[in-house]
Amino acid sequence: MLTIIPTPLGNLKDITLRALESLKEAEAILCEDTRRTRHLLSAFQIQKPLYRYQDYHPRNQEKILELLRSGKKLALVSDGGTPVISDPGAKLIARVREEKLPLTVLPGPSAVVTAVAGSGFPGDAFLFLGFLPRSLGKRKKILTQAKSLGLTLVLFESPYRLISLLESALEIFEPTTQAVVARELTKVYEEWIPANLQEIYQTLKKRKEILGECILLIGPPKK
Repeated sequence: MLTIIPTPLGNLKDITLRALESLKEAEAILCEDTRRTRHLLSAFQIQKPLYRYQDYHPRNQEKILELLRSGKKLALVSDGGTPVISDPGAKLIARVREEKLPLTVLPGPSAVVTAVAGSGFPGDAFLFLGFLPRSLGKRKKILTQAKSLGLTLVLFESPYRLISLLESALEIFEPTTQAVVARELTKVYEEWIPANLQEIYQTLKKRKEILGECILLIGPPKK
């Protein structure tokens, strides 16, 4: 059995009872960073074997499938939030589905949903674009296509490339387009910056550094 377990984005109090129960029942846990996951487990007095998982390691994937075929109970977690959403796991889950092995997915923390819920933008239909390519040409092409849909857009970005992303967005969208930058969600220094794209760009450009995990939300055109 493979159990997909969302984990807190930053505040450990956000873990669910089912997540704790499943982590305790698992015989081993697949994770992105063993140090991050060990910190989470130790906070709840859980000790389990940890195995680093990445989608681009086929041999690692095959070993995991062998364990699942033998009836082992494994859990898949990411460093924070729901696995697969801009995190590893999709290829493994596809193989598990192909082989019709037991799999269950728990609901729980998601940076995407949290950001949309607090943005003030429509949440009935939105487009999650994850991390855009570093290539400026590819990035602008994706933003242009996304703009034509007229939906709330949600993008992940590294703090080191957030300014560059905003510059690309300003080439595609009107400077007055409403947007929000959400940073360090659920953590001590959580920050929301709601304004238009130009104002957000100017605000962040003045900072000596930008820290933490960042989400850019671009609102749909006003009707």
